[in-house]
Amino acid sequence: MRRSRFDRPMRAEMLPLIDVLFLLLAVFLYSMVAMVRSHVVPVDLPQLVTGEGKSLAVVLVISIELDGTLSVGGDVVDLDGLGSRIRERRVAESELQVVINADRDARHGVVTEVFDRVRAAGQERVLIVGRPSGEERQD
Repeated sequence: MRRSRFDRPMRAEMLPLIDVLFLLLAVFLYSMVAMVRSHVVPVDLPQLVTGEGKSLAVVLVISIELDGTLSVGGDVVDLDGLGSRIRERRVAESELQVVINADRDARHGVVTEVFDRVRAAGQERVLIVGRPSGEERQD
């Protein structure tokens, strides 16, 4: 009597499943890295001796470029629109942390004005980003 193909024991092939899972994992990790880096404008940071590393949950990055251009979360804004953007995010995120990412050679007056506008928008705690002491400058 001839055996049909359905009489043979079934075999589960695990290699294709493992390949797909590793592919999904790689795509997920890459997208997470891309999401974090897309909100930061590259600037030449000042060196800080007394700074400490922080791990923050909800961060709004305000970047100040050398020419005074402001970026909030990667979007260019003017000084007058800064307060409204911060208030909008504070309503959506109760644990919001504001981080100022200013170029090392940006005008002090611009940095001070941004700091003041952030505080006027109701954000009590503002952090400033810098390079750790001894780290090489990126030109």
